[in-house]
Amino acid sequence: MAALIIWGEDDHEKRARALATTYLTVAQSIKTAPSKRLNLETLVFWGHGNPAAFCGLDSTKFVDLIAAWKKLNPSLKTIEILTCNARHRQVGYADSYTEQIVRKLTVKHADIKFKALPVAVTPSGNTADYSILKWQPSSATWAYVGAPGVEKNMFDACVKLEDFMPPRGTLIGYVRAHAALRAFTGLTATSALAVKYNYDAARVTEYNLTLAKVKTDAYIMTGTLGLLRWCLREIN
Repeated sequence: MAALIIWGEDDHEKRARALATTYLTVAQSIKTAPSKRLNLETLVFWGHGNPAAFCGLDSTKFVDLIAAWKKLNPSLKTIEILTCNARHRQVGYADSYTEQIVRKLTVKHADIKFKALPVAVTPSGNTADYSILKWQPSSATWAYVGAPGVEKNMFDACVKLEDFMPPRGTLIGYVRAHAALRAFTGLTATSALAVKYNYDAARVTEYNLTLAKVKTDAYIMTGTLGLLRWCLREIN
């Protein structure tokens, strides 16, 4: 077994099992105790995250979990993390979760490589404070969205992206929605969305101001499930 997928919270089970098919392997819950696996080289974790915790574990407990897996599987050499916010510090935190992990993991196991999604830097050159990894099961597509400042800026970008997807739009999947967003020049009174929700002139103007901000100061990356693992970056 070259890789094992591990989901954190129960709402990540289906996506973890789907991801396992792209690695030609299996998935299990983080609640399952570490065990010896033949030729295990990579652990892939997918769960909720912020600077304080990932998959329900603070950085110290997570490193202890990796140490337990390593003890049973000397061939383990790569840890991959899929989550929201792991690369970003957010307001009030000195280090991101991945910064905490890399520092502690390197001390205990310098031979283990660590991979995660990239730090989100917007077209205007600002580094995100918040990020989210969205998943749509029906299309097996994902969106990695980040923005600087308050959390609302990140969610504004998500809303603009998802305006092209049901129920507000017609495009299936984040990849197609992202292409449409990049090409979109702005809402008018006759646009389908404006007509559907009866936007007045003030609402159209407000929408376009937010759209302009999203286009210049939000980070969006999308892809299919099979592409997700290839978007990770080594960070130690």
